[in-house]
Amino acid sequence: MRVLALGAAVLACALAATGAVAQASKGGADGPAARVGGQTISRADVMAAEYMLPGQYRNAPPAVLYGVLLDEVVDSRLLALEARKQKLHEDPDFKRRLARIEEQVLREAFIQRYVARQLTESVQRKKYDELVASVPRPEEVRARHILVKTKEEAEAVLKQLRGGADFAQLAKEKSSDGSAAEGGDLGYFTKDAMIGPFAEASFAVKPGELVPNPVETKFGWHVIKVEDRRLAPTPSFEEIKGDLLVQLSREAVMALLVKLKSETKVEYFNYDGTPRAKP
Repeated sequence: MRVLALGAAVLACALAATGAVAQASKGGADGPAARVGGQTISRADVMAAEYMLPGQYRNAPPAVLYGVLLDEVVDSRLLALEARKQKLHEDPDFKRRLARIEEQVLREAFIQRYVARQLTESVQRKKYDELVASVPRPEEVRARHILVKTKEEAEAVLKQLRGGADFAQLAKEKSSDGSAAEGGDLGYFTKDAMIGPFAEASFAVKPGELVPNPVETKFGWHVIKVEDRRLAPTPSFEEIKGDLLVQLSREAVMALLVKLKSETKVEYFNYDGTPRAKP
């Protein structure tokens, strides 16, 4: 779970920074957005508060987003000023909470910069090449089918097909499956993606051939034609770059933690204060 949290922190930090910079750069990031009690709030201050919004609102038009954030920041500043008047910033509990927040922000800022330095484009592409070389490409077939209720109906359909009837047209006329509108075309699929009897039959014939006999599954009776057979295509670097970055970020941060723990004396204690073995 700690690995997942660190990976999430990396991405959240990067995304928040990207969004804030992109929006604040329009109209001048240092220009005033408001003044509260004589204190200036800049446009950059406003857009940096983007993290406060629920994710579904962050794609709103910039003008709408800016207005909502400005209200939030002004309200926040008013309350903070009032808290200072009451000297809450001198309260020991506040100072402890502030220290924890500072540590969290420092951690996230460090992770963002560390990962950016470590995970260059060349490092990411090297990892992509390693993954492509190590992961086998499963076999796929592309098949059409016609689904009917009874074996007798299926045999009648099979007889028509052997007599020269067009499979796609017959599927549109007779199949009860949702793929009927597409001429029964199911696209490409791997063997484990389909129900057992259907998959076995589909992978047992050559492209262009009909499965010799109707196949029964819990859905009914299938008449199947295999159109093509291939190895599954390899996803491009761009398609998996996001997931790859998450994986590499976790690995980089965890490797750094191992190094830091080997260089720094860390002592653990139980709840009762007794020494605790290192995890």
